Amino acid sequence: MLSPYHPLQLALGLTVWIIWFALMYGALAVACKMAPPLAEQGPFTWINVALLFSTLSVTGLLLFWANACWRASRAGIGQTSPSRMFIARLGAGINLMGAISTLSLGLMALLLPPCL
Repeated sequence: MLSPYHPLQLALGLTVWIIWFALMYGALAVACKMAPPLAEQGPFTWINVALLFSTLSVTGLLLFWANACWRASRAGIGQTSPSRMFIARLGAGINLMGAISTLSLGLMALLLPPCL
């Protein structure tokens, strides 16, 4: 795992979010072209189940990273440089923001049919 004090923590959460976003909508377009479910099924289709599973997986990973960064920032109080503490705290916030963004977009799979 990447150190909570590594400068990549400042971009990691949103990078993972944008990759998930692009893959999710790309996979949705391909699945709707190749094997579209009936519109009468509503949101309860195999496509939405797959999207929801990927959403929960990525959200869990981002929350895990946010927690690790936050714990490192709390454990390093008085023991590490202020710049390292800043990176850990900001990394926790960015990973948390990525998790919230992922979850808020992914939960649309519970509300909308996949191939409108």
